[in-house]
Amino acid sequence: MAVNESLAPPDAAPSSRYKLHAWGVTAALVLSAVVVFLDKALLGLVAKPMSAELGMSAAGFGTLGSASYVLFGVTCIAVSFAAQRVSPRWVLLACGLLWAVGQVPAVIAATGGMLYASRILVGAAEGPANPLSMTVLYSWFPNERRGLPQALYTAGASVAKIALAPVLTLIIIGFGWRAGFVTVGALALGWSLLWLAVGRQGPYGAAPVRRDQAQVQSAPARRDQAPSGPAARVPWRRALLNRTFIGCFIAYFAQNALAAIIFTWLPSYFENALGFSAQASGSLFGLPSALGIVALVTTGAATDRLLRAGVTSRRARGLLGGACLTVSGLLLTCLPLIDTPLPAIVLLMLGYGISVTVNTFANPAVAELVPPAQRAGILGVFSGLSVTAGIASPVITGWLLDRADTPAAGYTTAFLLSGTVLAVAGVLFALLVHPERDRHDPTRSDHVPA
Repeated sequence: MAVNESLAPPDAAPSSRYKLHAWGVTAALVLSAVVVFLDKALLGLVAKPMSAELGMSAAGFGTLGSASYVLFGVTCIAVSFAAQRVSPRWVLLACGLLWAVGQVPAVIAATGGMLYASRILVGAAEGPANPLSMTVLYSWFPNERRGLPQALYTAGASVAKIALAPVLTLIIIGFGWRAGFVTVGALALGWSLLWLAVGRQGPYGAAPVRRDQAQVQSAPARRDQAPSGPAARVPWRRALLNRTFIGCFIAYFAQNALAAIIFTWLPSYFENALGFSAQASGSLFGLPSALGIVALVTTGAATDRLLRAGVTSRRARGLLGGACLTVSGLLLTCLPLIDTPLPAIVLLMLGYGISVTVNTFANPAVAELVPPAQRAGILGVFSGLSVTAGIASPVITGWLLDRADTPAAGYTTAFLLSGTVLAVAGVLFALLVHPERDRHDPTRSDHVPA
């Protein structure tokens, strides 16, 4: 698979036009993260009125929260591999259009079954979005400059929480819970039109090719690009069964389990356990991510600076990322000790906000393991396997709530369990992640032609 050099050679000094295009694509991808987050957050925002109208129990609603993940992992992996031969630009455009169309069953839903259909369809379309967005994003930046763009992309969800979730809450309160689905569908359609105009693959990626094409690799100047001559690839057994990939998977799995709980249950936690109104709960929904924006940008920029200064990825990503995740988990385990709203919100802000930084460490580390030609595939497998945590965690939380003596007891038990898993995952991340040891090396005898 050939390196895409249609825009600028990787070893050339970036021009102002190139930088503008790179950051423009980054901005569009950040907006896609905003739309995807609003869709995920929507279910939590409409939880109370929708459950009341349709007669859903806490466990039933938790199962609905898991419906988005039923096909999420399958499409994430399958479509990401397909994107090695079809431009990610067009695949992402199709995903955006499906995000919009998938809201229709929820808008007209008269039964829980129609809501399940809506969530399954939208979840299937959202599955490939994250790995394909990262594939396009990394194609515009070399390895030592990917931390900050990755942080900004991940921060899109936090921006949506803080700036747009309260607005969406007001729309739901004023016009009903179905209006929330209409709003998200309109935003998805608007993003699709924007992506059609600006979406492009950058020079640090691999151009999609047909199966029958014989490809010759251009000589790269960066260590994270494939070698010259016939395109090399890493056997998938080596790419997926090494300690770096396993450590990243464990950490990402643990954080995704927490994120699914936050998306599905946090507004209900504020309302039912801490006693806030529906409007206040929607406004508070963004607070745990307020610190996340600062933590993401700080760790992303710091990682890039460390790598450019010659610090190994093992230290800049493995050790620092493990420390962040461990601290976030320990903070969440303290939540059962708090019985007043303000300290509980502060702990959630710190615990969840710091946990999202795993994106700036794990995703670039996984991308280091293979040449650009396999990047979409490995990121798809990584995301697809990791997000399966979202299938179980909302259901487990609903089960705990139905059996707890009080809503507060059920929620704190769920956060205690999540915090413990995060802390253990952070330790394992620090011990296992070593991209220099596990990344692709074209001189190895087990590398074979693509």
